[in-house]
Amino acid sequence: MHLRLLVVAFALSFCFSSAYAQTESEEATTSKDKASESGSKTDGDGEKKQPEQPTEKAKSDPAEKAKSDPAEKAKSDPAEAPPEAPALPPVGQPKAPVESTGLMPPTATPDAPPAAGLQPPPPGFSEVSMEDASPIMPPLNLLDLHGYMRLRGDLMDNLTLGLQPRTDSTRGAAYPQFPGSATGRKETVAGANMRFRLEPTINISEDLRIMTQIDMLDNLVLGSTPDGYPKSMYYPLVAFSQGQNPPISGFNSVKDSILVKRVWGEVMTPVGLLRFGRMGSEWGLGLLANDGGSAHVDRGPLVTQKDPFSPTGHCFDCDYGSTADRIMFITKVFGHYIVPMVDFTSEGPTYSPINELNGQPYDFEQLDDVTSWILAVAKRDKPEDIKAALAQDDYILNYGLYFVFRNQAWDAIDFNNGQDPADGARQSIDDFAVRNMQAYIPDMWVRFMMGKLRIEAELIMIIGKVGYDAQGSSINADGELVSQLAGESIDLLQWGGVVQADYKMLNDQLTLGAEFGIASGDDSPGFGVRPFEEKQFEHSLGDHSINNFRFHPDYHVDMILWRQIIGTVTDAFYLKPSVRYDIAEGFGAKLSAIYSQSLNASSTRGKSTPLGLEFNADFFYFSDDNFHAGLSYGILIPFDGMMDLGDDELPGGIPDNDQDRDAEIAHRFLGRLVLYF
Repeated sequence: MHLRLLVVAFALSFCFSSAYAQTESEEATTSKDKASESGSKTDGDGEKKQPEQPTEKAKSDPAEKAKSDPAEKAKSDPAEAPPEAPALPPVGQPKAPVESTGLMPPTATPDAPPAAGLQPPPPGFSEVSMEDASPIMPPLNLLDLHGYMRLRGDLMDNLTLGLQPRTDSTRGAAYPQFPGSATGRKETVAGANMRFRLEPTINISEDLRIMTQIDMLDNLVLGSTPDGYPKSMYYPLVAFSQGQNPPISGFNSVKDSILVKRVWGEVMTPVGLLRFGRMGSEWGLGLLANDGGSAHVDRGPLVTQKDPFSPTGHCFDCDYGSTADRIMFITKVFGHYIVPMVDFTSEGPTYSPINELNGQPYDFEQLDDVTSWILAVAKRDKPEDIKAALAQDDYILNYGLYFVFRNQAWDAIDFNNGQDPADGARQSIDDFAVRNMQAYIPDMWVRFMMGKLRIEAELIMIIGKVGYDAQGSSINADGELVSQLAGESIDLLQWGGVVQADYKMLNDQLTLGAEFGIASGDDSPGFGVRPFEEKQFEHSLGDHSINNFRFHPDYHVDMILWRQIIGTVTDAFYLKPSVRYDIAEGFGAKLSAIYSQSLNASSTRGKSTPLGLEFNADFFYFSDDNFHAGLSYGILIPFDGMMDLGDDELPGGIPDNDQDRDAEIAHRFLGRLVLYF
């Protein structure tokens, strides 16, 4: 913790010293002799005018000759003669110095005639100083607004696959099961939800800004906060409700109407960008760190971005998003971004000794902190540079490494299991458990683009251990470890990856794509999306490891199997070909087919590796004034890995409770209406 405080202090001192450093420069102005003008003149376009040649009539007629020749006219009428030019000094004699304080010659005053050879400025022009003549910059927008308002309708039919919940008979591990309806009388679940996301940026100066993400009515189910809930004397029945109340956490909702999710600051220094606060975290394709917001590139079954290279993209169908309490610095060396970061992953209980509501709280204990030290090195081109290179038939090669070291010594287990943040002030030493956790996480990413081709991949590993897996306190009042309560160690060895490729044809209207993804697992029953509930380790059976890697839930592969029934990709591989066709400007369709198979037959309830084949179709529309609409359909055809084998968990069986039951086909319709800015 002391090292993290030194990092914070160093970052702040560096920021202040860079922001206020000034350099002084002197400008010397020299006056040069004004070159005498040549006799040629220019027209309004800056081209030389050639002297007019006398016509034949002018040559023979003296009157016409006088009109065309000023010299002849002066001879005939001296009053019409042009003024004589001022005499130049003899060769070798210096001109009289002319005093000047700006870019223009001195302006003549009524009391003093203009200097010889200098004309006063034309009407409307005046002398300006060097400072006033500097380029005028456009005014800085104090506030920039981005965001979207989304309405999403969802109908899911038979996502239970016609099966009842099942747990493993050996260790009680729960197999993945969509909950279905509360009464079990209907197999269709439908509803609509909305979100208004606001992402304002406050520009303090060209080098300083504050950025935020604020969600209003975040994933609010329409009709979920009626007047009659909770019921009152005026609304004794929910059927009497006349409208909706705003969501209030702990009263009629689990979340408030307005959620401030992210706030961070950015300071541009002469050597790089300093960023600090609570911010989104994104890397590569988003398997590990997935912003779910402006940095997200959605390549799932739904088309939710008109331009994948847009710097203000949105994931209209994302629900999670990685958010980090972080201090980071971004600099560029030899064409590569070097980004050191420190994440305050968990601080445990906090305490404000004077006023718990308004005072400054502080971390009550340093030993329970979870800290992530991160270093990212990447070569990543800007969207506009990518477009320019591809337009010139050049290639783009981007790559990077994202490395995380995370550790924790103790765990404030009683506080973390509780519900009241104020309990932080009441922690004592016997409320903690020894954890001794550490993990090393390398994440490699590469992207190659040339012409109409894109190939992109990400590969991740998690290597580490949990020294003690106790779920209750394991330290006595004297600060000693109670071995009977400490638990045992758990090894972590997880890996996963994705390879994507697509090719554009027919003037970019047709896109053919393919994707392969894989996530490690083990032979424990259940897929391990919830590793403790699904018991991915069991010490009594000699299983001391959690080896299943889990894709980030905002990395969308399909609409039904991985997204809804299992939860995310783990302990399996999938293959997904896709085709997208832009029928007209802003309107198109995308079709995807996803074959999924488990890595371990013992992980499935059907004790077979094939899981299913799913088809997803999406129809999308984008208007020129930032309106988006989409309608998607998914159908899952489950295979033997999703069937139910009965209580004996063996193929066949005569008693009713041991009979095998095939999984049924599932359907899903998903619609969306979006206004974005």
